[in-house]
Amino acid sequence: MDYTGKKFSILGDSISTFHGVTTDDPNTFYGRVMCQKGGFSGVEDTWWMRVIGGLGGVFERDNAYAGSCVTDSFGLGRGMGAWERIDALGEPDVILIFGGANDLGFGVSADGFREAYALMLSRLRERYPAAEVWCGTLINGRKVLDDEPYFMGEEPGKALEPFSSIIRACAAEAGAHVVDMAASGLVYDTIDGCHPTAGGMEQLAALWLTALRGE
Repeated sequence: MDYTGKKFSILGDSISTFHGVTTDDPNTFYGRVMCQKGGFSGVEDTWWMRVIGGLGGVFERDNAYAGSCVTDSFGLGRGMGAWERIDALGEPDVILIFGGANDLGFGVSADGFREAYALMLSRLRERYPAAEVWCGTLINGRKVLDDEPYFMGEEPGKALEPFSSIIRACAAEAGAHVVDMAASGLVYDTIDGCHPTAGGMEQLAALWLTALRGE
């Protein structure tokens, strides 16, 4: 598909935030200090702006929220589940979803995650019936400075796979597309074991671009 001129919106957690751009700026992980630590020159270094730019698309809205879950069982992100922020995506032609790590990290059950993810996709389809929806599976990172593993566990992908399987299944049922980062075997570069450096963002973006281009 040709995405030239298509409007893109992003729904996610802290990994998809950026100061001055994210809808609710106070709940942004990538403020100036973290951007300096991660080697960012600007928002164009985020995974999502790399994807949008690489496809010739147009940025519409970034409604990522640091600390948020797809579920809202633990009241994270001021109690806002990802699906509760759906109406703040503008009028996108394409919606990119990258979330679920917080649900897993804070002990949300697989059944609870499955129910919430399916509900999120259902509400997206109801609100944006003509939009193309892409869902990213979960992926492990490493701390660049000391090569420590991601907080989900030392074996890349093992702890993440049950939730990635749920994302694949829910997307298939909802007629959404999947960017299967989990299947790539990549362990991306991070500031702290979770949040990508500018280089890590480039690694993630490459996986998204490969999927959206159908390569």
